[in-house]
Amino acid sequence: MEEYPTPVKIILLLKEFPGLTLDELAEKMSISKMAVLNHISALEQQGAVARKIVKKKVGRPSFIFYALPVSNNKLGNSSDSMLNDFMDFIKTTGNEKLLEEFLKDRYSKVRSEYTGAMRGKNLDEKVNELAILRRNADYYPEVKRAQGNFELIEYNCPILSISKNFGIACSMETKMFSQVLDANVKSTHRQVNGYSACRFLISSKSKDEE
Repeated sequence: MEEYPTPVKIILLLKEFPGLTLDELAEKMSISKMAVLNHISALEQQGAVARKIVKKKVGRPSFIFYALPVSNNKLGNSSDSMLNDFMDFIKTTGNEKLLEEFLKDRYSKVRSEYTGAMRGKNLDEKVNELAILRRNADYYPEVKRAQGNFELIEYNCPILSISKNFGIACSMETKMFSQVLDANVKSTHRQVNGYSACRFLISSKSKDEE
């Protein structure tokens, strides 16, 4: 997260670890508690972050913080009122097929771009490249590795409004990942279902699947 601005880092941390205290945020970010408080206060005024009081048996109560849905706008999100109106228009006029064709065309172009960037790379290198491509598109990804498998976590969805109205976008995305990585990809968490991030499990294909 070191390449992101401080307010964005705070939002990403609160999406990954809801309910952090000021001390915990300061420790994770390696900055002062006062610096965190200044950024938190600004994010609260923007409606991107909220706090909750936690009472203790002994001593003063403390505050824990959460990222609110509007925080996605700070990360880069196309879910504005005009897009929502457009989605409603598409649905009420019975033109869902038109949007489906648009999504197919979009993912086809993205797939071609990603495939070109990954040509000649092994799976580990492809996953790294995928993370770079997704970061450039404001998905704020993180990659975790375990026993030769990978977990891709995306803390933002720039097309969340479209995905909420047309779930086919999510399945197209998972399929595209599988194709460009030439690997098994399983979607386990989706922001459209109320999770704070989208998560994908990535594993190499078996010899029988190749």
